[in-house]
Amino acid sequence: MRRAARAVLALAFLWASPPAARAAPNALRHDLRTDAWIAGGGWALYLASELAKGTLAPSRCRFCGTNAFDAGARDLLVWGHIDRARLVSDLSAYALVPAGMIAHQLLAARGAGDVEAGFVDVLIVAEAAAIAMDLNELVKLLVARQRPFVHYGDYRDPDRKPGPDDNMSFYGGHTTFAFVVAAAAGTVSDLRGYESAPWVWGIGLTVAATTGYLRIAADQHYLTDVLVGAGMGLAAGIALPRLLHGRKGGGTGGTAASVSVNPFPLGIAFVF
Repeated sequence: MRRAARAVLALAFLWASPPAARAAPNALRHDLRTDAWIAGGGWALYLASELAKGTLAPSRCRFCGTNAFDAGARDLLVWGHIDRARLVSDLSAYALVPAGMIAHQLLAARGAGDVEAGFVDVLIVAEAAAIAMDLNELVKLLVARQRPFVHYGDYRDPDRKPGPDDNMSFYGGHTTFAFVVAAAAGTVSDLRGYESAPWVWGIGLTVAATTGYLRIAADQHYLTDVLVGAGMGLAAGIALPRLLHGRKGGGTGGTAASVSVNPFPLGIAFVF
């Protein structure tokens, strides 16, 4: 655990230590009041759904079985101590990733001579994450896929009673959150012109991918849950900041893109 803690601190230090910028950050389109309402309302909706999960969550699974692909990946990746993997995945997704994002955006903006831009960056990322997580929660409730640890009876308490999370496996929430925050931070850093943007992408996506792996190791999700969560988070993290907050007078800061969503059983395909 000490080695893991040191690795986490090292990653956080690298992510939060951008090289000095040479020019002021590019101005992005934003409206503080509107963006704050969207981000705040989105997170309030998500938290309300979590608090009401006991009522909203499906009591029975609609997708109760698995498939050869997911079963094989589970056999290969699940840990013997799933509680440990679950704890580390919680810390990775909900502590390391957002803390690293906030630290980087504030320090990068400060290094560029515009501290206020850093707070706007954080708000833009929070807005994208709120939208992505609300969609994730809705899909979980509708799909009602049984979690692998429930399907395989992988729990220590023989008298365990069913819980509201048991049938909310698809698609991975931790993975979605980690990828949307990492991708949105990277996209905003690109739009701003921060020299540290490649570090944000490299370290952020590495930590996000590690989070996804840990969710499989913890027997909380199947590989397809994690892959779709990664795709949804990545798409939201790239598309939302560019579409809603492009550079002032400069469009989205890159080639315009259109996104189409094609559903398929237990998955969603994105075409750019």
